[in-house]
Amino acid sequence: MKHLLDSFKKDPAPETVEITLIQNEQNTHQEPNIPETTDTVIPRVEEQSNASDVSELSASFQKMRTEEQELLETKQALLKKEQDLQGKLVIEIARKKMAIDDLKAEIPDIQNRCRQLGEVLGVDIYC
Repeated sequence: MKHLLDSFKKDPAPETVEITLIQNEQNTHQEPNIPETTDTVIPRVEEQSNASDVSELSASFQKMRTEEQELLETKQALLKKEQDLQGKLVIEIARKKMAIDDLKAEIPDIQNRCRQLGEVLGVDIYC
């Protein structure tokens, strides 16, 4: 601080004071000095509560592990079901496509028979 007052007396310009303050802060900036003592008081936890905490944590972990396994099994079952349904759908699509192709092939034959019958009867048939 004395250094700051001395520089203010020599050059009272505000810029100089500000620069000096910044330099002083930079020079004096250090990590806080925290005494390293081994006398730190660590709160003791009763062994019974610690054992019950461990038991509760273990039970909770086991419950979560079981739930995760059940969910994985459900997921696998659903994926298999989805795959089976997709397979069935592909088969049904193929069947429908064959049925449509068969109908497309039958229609011209039926149209020809209708025309022939119309000619025999003398009736105009527009098919």
